[in-house]
Amino acid sequence: MGELFRSEPMQLVQLYVQIEAAHDTVDQLGRLGAIQFKDLNHEVSPFQRNFVNEVKRCDEMERKLNFFGEQINKELSTIREENNSDEPTLKSLTQRVDESRPAPQMDEFETLFEETEKELAQINNNQEQLTRNYNELVELQNVLQKDAIFFSEGAGRELEPDETRSLLSEDGKSGVKLGFSTGVILRDKIHSFQRVLWRATRGNLFIKHDSIEQKIKDPHTGEEVSKDVFIIFYQGDRLQVKIKKICESFGANVYPCPTTPRERKELLSQINQRLNDLDAVLATTKKHRRSTLLNISRSYINWRDRVVKEKSIYDTMNRFNYDIGRKCLIAEGWCAKTQTEKIVNAMRKATESSGALVPSILSVIQSNEEPPTSFKTNKFTSGFQNIVDAYGVARYGEVNPGVFTITTFPFLFAVMFGDFGHGFLLLLVASFFIWKEKSLSQTNLSEMIKTVFDGRYLLLMMGAFSLYTGLIYNEFFAVPITLSGLQAYDQESCHTTGVCQKIEDYSYPFGVDPTWFGAENALSFTNSLKMKMSIVFGVVQMSLGIFLSLLNAIHWGKKLDAFCEFLPQILFLQSIFGFLVFLIFFKWLTFYPDPSLAPNILTALISMLLSPTSVEWPSHTTVPGQDNPANKFFEGQLYVQWAILFIALVSVPWMLLVKPFVLKHQHKQSLKRGDYTSVQASEEEENAHEGGHGGHGHGHGEEFEFGEIFVHQVIHTIEFVLGCVSNTASYLRLWALSLAHSQLSEVFWARLFMLTFSIATPDKPHILWAIAVFIGFAIWAGVTLGVLMVMESLSSFLHALRLHWVEFQNKFFKGDGHAFEPFSYERILAEKEAANVSD
Repeated sequence: MGELFRSEPMQLVQLYVQIEAAHDTVDQLGRLGAIQFKDLNHEVSPFQRNFVNEVKRCDEMERKLNFFGEQINKELSTIREENNSDEPTLKSLTQRVDESRPAPQMDEFETLFEETEKELAQINNNQEQLTRNYNELVELQNVLQKDAIFFSEGAGRELEPDETRSLLSEDGKSGVKLGFSTGVILRDKIHSFQRVLWRATRGNLFIKHDSIEQKIKDPHTGEEVSKDVFIIFYQGDRLQVKIKKICESFGANVYPCPTTPRERKELLSQINQRLNDLDAVLATTKKHRRSTLLNISRSYINWRDRVVKEKSIYDTMNRFNYDIGRKCLIAEGWCAKTQTEKIVNAMRKATESSGALVPSILSVIQSNEEPPTSFKTNKFTSGFQNIVDAYGVARYGEVNPGVFTITTFPFLFAVMFGDFGHGFLLLLVASFFIWKEKSLSQTNLSEMIKTVFDGRYLLLMMGAFSLYTGLIYNEFFAVPITLSGLQAYDQESCHTTGVCQKIEDYSYPFGVDPTWFGAENALSFTNSLKMKMSIVFGVVQMSLGIFLSLLNAIHWGKKLDAFCEFLPQILFLQSIFGFLVFLIFFKWLTFYPDPSLAPNILTALISMLLSPTSVEWPSHTTVPGQDNPANKFFEGQLYVQWAILFIALVSVPWMLLVKPFVLKHQHKQSLKRGDYTSVQASEEEENAHEGGHGGHGHGHGEEFEFGEIFVHQVIHTIEFVLGCVSNTASYLRLWALSLAHSQLSEVFWARLFMLTFSIATPDKPHILWAIAVFIGFAIWAGVTLGVLMVMESLSSFLHALRLHWVEFQNKFFKGDGHAFEPFSYERILAEKEAANVSD
């Protein structure tokens, strides 16, 4: 845990790299992932940097790869639908690259991608054109078939006594020529189409339509759409022009239709033959396209990763300074001191592979900049570290709360969630995710499932601690467990009188005695126990936080902080709330024959603060011959309270006044020595951090503002004193949520499950009794999972998060650092993969 307790020691290094070795050097460092490069050209526009053309080339290749990926995913989706399976996927088709073979150069990639894009675009255009022709023939086929039906209905046969007679022949009596137009339109537009035609022609037309049974595939989108065939009869050329324009505006396809049945039959026969030919050509085209895309898919991920790496190399090189005189690139970056040798070896390897004559040089440089913070985590500790980082990244050299969060977070969660049965279910879920972590890590999970999967080890610890606290509370789905045959309380007295009588010379070996379950005073007993436990846990954790502030002060060499902040803070907290914890344990360990004679902790604490010079003797607790007031626990308590109050009262001005006046004295001494900036470098920079990066700071050479420092210390003191009270009260949420969880569990068990046994008695038919019990169990299980396992666990999680972020970490944790983000292929590719999944 030492590597997690504080940030790794970091150093600022400067690299001198020959221009011919720059690419290989950055490549090797990206594989190593050990340096966070600084941007030495932040004042230069991105479009004016040295390697902007190379970045543009990579962007163009990424565009082509995105096009390939879209086409491949569409084709794989079609294959999965045809096979009714989840396979294949893009990852399953990818072939591993032989690392021993030399990788293609960027020029080769550009040529390959350009040729592949042209080939794929040509195939798509051909297939789209063939599909469009095929659809037109299918539509014309349906037009001819439907028109034959239209013409044969109603008066059609009277108009066509002869197969050779034209439908549009001129009527000898009226001299009027009847025209018609036929075509295909989308089904959802047909009704609007009819209304517009009717209004435009003022009803001087006759229209009929019928649906096409098969769906027609759109060549552009690939979606299947439903269409209808229509035929419109009209008089005059003017209506023909108007109807044609309306058809175009609605996107209807108008087809010429022969006027005689013989011509329609001949055309239909030709269309059927052409459709058969197009079927064969389309099948060949689709097969060729699928083969081409599958060949691309085998190398697609490798191509994408290579292009992403190349782009990241040139993006990184754009951060370097270019020394024209020495023809080299100068880079600066942060790295861990333990990685220096590996970095030098990587640079040496890059120099050899590039054939550069001058070796690259690494030198350590001194800087006043704050280094980035780096913690070595693994798959177990990363989840707990993420909890801390979500609040803020630790300042460089600061104690990392994540070390303690590994234990304290699941423990405080379990205090609120304590139930052996619920903890077992939580442990079961976490164990499943850990068992399947290898396969699930390679699966595209939903956002909610992925969040749970990422926190699987956190869930494991939460479940394990819930098992422990469940045994302490003696709750298994709200039912007590008897661990031994004997019980410390008389069960008969509990259920007859409602008050549990203690059996002499015996105590229950572990946890809460099961006899309390069902007693009238069970709730008051568990309330008292959990409330006192919450106070104890809170004071212990806050004391730990103050002690960690001492470790920070020692690490940074700030003796003034240790003397003027740690000492008065720990004394104030322990004098008031430490004494409260002492009274809790004292009362637990003391036997009182008559509970009414037991002193009250709250009364004792209030009396100590409001009446410190005397001990009150309430009349209702005074017993002749006994010196046992309600707020007196032991002999000499009054003198102990005086000492405690004196320490608490001294701690406040100590915390408030000493540090500002010591700083003022140091400032005066530094002015006499002419060494003003040395004082500023020590204490004032700390104030700058605490004040929000400059809120209370003074740069070197600025005036010493005693008033500003004093106001800052006043605020800091008030926050701590009031925070001790509010933070201690905040830990009572442990008691409140634990009580709520226990009561809900008990209500669900008694009112949903056990109630069915009283309703469905065995004297009724067995089948009805079994059905009633099954329904009751199903409802109870569903409510338990939905309310207690999901809602209550989330509530306990959030409250535990609050206790760590506010009550614990505000005692020592600044959280204003910046994380170490090295140039690493692994991180860059992971971010790219996550972006692709979200898209």
